[in-house]
Amino acid sequence: MGLSSLIYQHSPNWVRTVMLNIFAYSLNVERYGKKFEMLLNEFERNENLSRAELEEYQREKLLIMISHVYEHVPYYRAVMDGLKLCPKDFNDLTDIQKLPILRREDVKSNYAQLQADNIPRYNIRHGHTSGTTGSPLRFLWDISVCVAHHAADWRQKQWAGFRFGEPFVSLQGRQIVPFQRSKQPFWVMNHIHNQLFMSSFHLKDEFMGAYIEKIKQFRPKGVEGYPSSLYILARYLKKNNMFCPVPAVLTSSETLLPIQRELIEDRFQCKVYDFYGMSERTIFATECKFHSGKHLNLDYGITEVVDKDNNVLRDGDFGTIVATSLWNFAMPLIRYKTSDASFILLDKCPCGSSFPLMNQVTTKQEDIIILTDGKMVPSSILTHPFKPLDNILKSQIIQNTMNSVCIKIVKGDRYTVRDEAELLKGIQERLGDSVDINIKYVRDIPNDKSGKFRWVISKVQR
Repeated sequence: MGLSSLIYQHSPNWVRTVMLNIFAYSLNVERYGKKFEMLLNEFERNENLSRAELEEYQREKLLIMISHVYEHVPYYRAVMDGLKLCPKDFNDLTDIQKLPILRREDVKSNYAQLQADNIPRYNIRHGHTSGTTGSPLRFLWDISVCVAHHAADWRQKQWAGFRFGEPFVSLQGRQIVPFQRSKQPFWVMNHIHNQLFMSSFHLKDEFMGAYIEKIKQFRPKGVEGYPSSLYILARYLKKNNMFCPVPAVLTSSETLLPIQRELIEDRFQCKVYDFYGMSERTIFATECKFHSGKHLNLDYGITEVVDKDNNVLRDGDFGTIVATSLWNFAMPLIRYKTSDASFILLDKCPCGSSFPLMNQVTTKQEDIIILTDGKMVPSSILTHPFKPLDNILKSQIIQNTMNSVCIKIVKGDRYTVRDEAELLKGIQERLGDSVDINIKYVRDIPNDKSGKFRWVISKVQR
């Protein structure tokens, strides 16, 4: 933790507010100025392009990126020379498959070689993954990809019904107030962007009434957050027979489970817009008002889906997502293999957009229960036994071996042996009799340091 972070955490709330707004102002100058406005307008126009026009847009961006990495990124120069390739060998989008898959291990072991030699230091920012899989990854961004990411993000917010500058709430993984704080406020106001930051680390029953009251008082045009955090608030509202109407809710960064979407929409009395992006800044996929899948933002990156042997799959076939950045020149990731799995839908969205639809990113591969016969059980399937059990406050499923699963439970005051029996029966039906299921009762199941919550964790070697 840096000195400024230490000062922030140990300062009174008014000092934290001042510090946050100074930081927000610097970001506003860097990422929300004229370039942002121009790119957001460009991205808005791209919504009306045909599929052929969008692919030509991608092709032009890709050729620029290929020339850049060959001239300025040592890793790609070595790879292309080894394959006897040069920029003129890339003419259309399918030519990207001439380059090998880039794995996380490759990024870690070639960190310096993947950095471009022509990007000024003042244009470089450091990024990293949240480390939910136990192995965080670090990388670099340049200003152009930061601006592009914010433009794509605000295009999604516009799809949800509100525009840049209108009030919204963020309930994500930022450490807004100290962990040990035991009285409100559990939030800090970003006046520069009309954004109320709320802590995800203080969502306890005794505090949640204050959270709900503050949201109502703020009257946001939208609330964005991790699904797990918003679900905790929705459960509180249901438990107390309350509602907190807002125009829209946006979720990201965790798998949005059907049981979570249903309750959040019910208690906040609006639609949930779930979107998918990565800290690596290679892919962005967003929901429109029809919620029939996630639109791949073709102007943000190039997406492929591959099988276990890295063969590119046809649309409709389930596999691992491979993504290519079109905007990050500081540390370009080309054909970067993620740990996420999904497939491209064959159906066209009723909204008429030429952005293709991707199915729900079911989960990270580490969060899929895998059985001895090779069957994979995604987290969405495992939500069903929990749905009727209102007396379970919190839960987590951990697969230790192919044949053993532990379910951690934080039980409510009215939890009974009947609830346990019903849960065991439902889980056994979905995993089969060969899996030993053990229930462990705990006082709490904390989120990780990033504020995210992993509901299913598989420790089985893939």
